[in-house]
Amino acid sequence: MSRTGGAAFIMLTMIAMTAGRSRAADWSGTLGSSLNAAYVVNPRMLPGNDVSDETGQLEVAGAAIAQTERGKLVLAPRFALVRYDHGTDLNRDEGSLAIDYQESLERGQWTFDGTASTDTTVTSELGTTGITYVNRRHNAGVAALGYTYFSSERLSWQMQVSGQITRYEDAEQFGLTNYNYGSLQFGPSWSFSERVQGLLTLEADRLHPQTGAQQTNYGVAVQLRRRFSERYSWHLSGGATRVDYGSTGSSGSSSSTSAQYEIGTTYKGERLQWDLSAKRAVLPIGLGLLAPQTAAALTLTADTSDHSTLTVSINGVRTDAVTVGAIAVYSGATWGVAQIQWRHHFTTHWSLAVSYQQSRARDLNVTEWANGKQAQIAVSWDSGRL
Repeated sequence: MSRTGGAAFIMLTMIAMTAGRSRAADWSGTLGSSLNAAYVVNPRMLPGNDVSDETGQLEVAGAAIAQTERGKLVLAPRFALVRYDHGTDLNRDEGSLAIDYQESLERGQWTFDGTASTDTTVTSELGTTGITYVNRRHNAGVAALGYTYFSSERLSWQMQVSGQITRYEDAEQFGLTNYNYGSLQFGPSWSFSERVQGLLTLEADRLHPQTGAQQTNYGVAVQLRRRFSERYSWHLSGGATRVDYGSTGSSGSSSSTSAQYEIGTTYKGERLQWDLSAKRAVLPIGLGLLAPQTAAALTLTADTSDHSTLTVSINGVRTDAVTVGAIAVYSGATWGVAQIQWRHHFTTHWSLAVSYQQSRARDLNVTEWANGKQAQIAVSWDSGRL
């Protein structure tokens, strides 16, 4: 499906779901923009490369919000232009449209989440395929429709079906593969108390690559959520997943089993906030493969004054190697970035941000790491609630 087709599908779905309800909706919105300049070292993330460049970026983003007594609809568009002084072949235009919808019924709740986006391999392949040295268009569409049925005050049943469409420009030339991906999740949820919830999830996924064999994945996970107070909470889940990679010729079918987990904790204080999470799951990558992937993130934000904040963030992604039969079809990749940012709000609407970040990336079949650096200054405007 093309990018236009994916966006049309999401819009038609939302029109059908909200038909007859828009008259009573209360609309509001936000609008923001930022202009930044940056000094970048090794923008292609190549091993042993220390080429530097200067970049400029203009970003515009907003949200339109419609709310009724039973439902809420959020439309959030974003568009960005990135330009390089010397490496003009890395210039890129990025954009996305995100849709979030939910409606509460007497015994249930509908939810819909969808995103149509366009960016490039310079960013989309970090930590997965590692093909970041060329600037090729990457288009994706994701949609998820879910329903929760409340059978009692403590027991509910959840079901979600989702789909993903991924397309690349000149995919075969650079070893990438276009693919379609579908997922189905189902399971009960228990409320043991006001602050403790448990969830059992059964999952089945299917990957349809443009070239290569169809792949399926089956998983089960148990999750526990605990909210200690209005400020502090955590969640923990664990399970297993099995991937069937299809026929491998004379060797027959090939499959693998791995653990999956998710852990996270959040604190929201008056002057300090932090969020820590780690997750391992089997996900599709741009080589047309289902691969085990581990992602971790830490974000800490502190108010340094009444008008200034300091944010420290660390993110990392590691995609494991994939072996089909006796053949190693993918060696794996890893990527991580650490950033520190100071932001000062001059007024309610205007702010200045200064940041510095360091990143590392490596294909696991190469011994040398690729190191990147970036120093950035940005001026931002935010309309607030309109």
